[in-house]
Amino acid sequence: MRRLAIALAAWLALAAPAAARPLVVILADAEGTETTDLIAPYAILAESGAVEVKVVAASAKLVRLMPGMAWVAPHMTLAELARTRPEGPDVVIVPAMHRVSDPARAAWLRAQAHGGARVMSICDGALVLAGAGLLDGRRATTHWNSHGPAARKYPKVTWRRDSRWITDGSITTTAGVSASAPASLALLADLAGEGVMRDTARRMGLPAPDPRHAGEDFRLNGAGIGVAAGNVLAFWRRDDVAVTLSPGFDELSFATVLDGWSRTYRSTAWAVAASGVTSRRGLVVYGDKARPARFDREAPLPGGGAMEAMFGQIRSAYGEPTARFVALQLEHPYGAVSAW
Repeated sequence: MRRLAIALAAWLALAAPAAARPLVVILADAEGTETTDLIAPYAILAESGAVEVKVVAASAKLVRLMPGMAWVAPHMTLAELARTRPEGPDVVIVPAMHRVSDPARAAWLRAQAHGGARVMSICDGALVLAGAGLLDGRRATTHWNSHGPAARKYPKVTWRRDSRWITDGSITTTAGVSASAPASLALLADLAGEGVMRDTARRMGLPAPDPRHAGEDFRLNGAGIGVAAGNVLAFWRRDDVAVTLSPGFDELSFATVLDGWSRTYRSTAWAVAASGVTSRRGLVVYGDKARPARFDREAPLPGGGAMEAMFGQIRSAYGEPTARFVALQLEHPYGAVSAW
């Protein structure tokens, strides 16, 4: 009888349907969505294989990445999501967006949160959540340069600078752009377990997530102002930088290079693709039709440790002050004021 019971239990386990993977949607705005804020969570979560991740937008229009000259195709519209998943996603990720205020989007976000979805903003995506009223009475963080204006506009939120990400109830907010990777890994650990997270981080060459952050060490000081002014004034030295894409390209490397090279105040990075190119994990990226006929530089896609490698590329091209200025904008430890 015991053998029969064991055999029956084994058969039932095999016959039972596999548990559905959590659905994570990354909300995008066609008018402009921050490059790394959108792509880093997508790449990390898709690489894990433990969750289903989709980029969704209000319409099927291509999404303008900012900064950089590139466009991304959303996987589905909000209407299609509602039809195929009426109960809503398990997690909603909100990157920084060109349009902070959008009543329809705010209503949708409130409905997802009230329906039980976990919500995570990246960088100034926190301003989108605050505008929707989702951060009132909560602790939150955002990009270092937005803390002052955010505190004045949203006084019901307790804005903090001492962590790369903060979770208060079902809502997580992150510091500046570079916090997107560690916060996404932390989210993955919550959704799929520590082992899955660590395996994913190892495959992608990413360190284990660490929330510690000296937020007060990020500010625009005299050195940063000097770099920005010097690079802007040297208009005759501006470079168009090619970021050439081929099928199966790595999304995180692409986002890092496009984002960083477009923040030097000396260069603009352009995705170079004859038509839509599909990434390693199913993201379709388009180049800008207005790209120049010739480029001054080529920025190759690095492997693991993409952000640090990108800083190295810019340091070699324009010197360490410009590389640190880019890191400051991304709120990466390399750009902390005390490191200059």
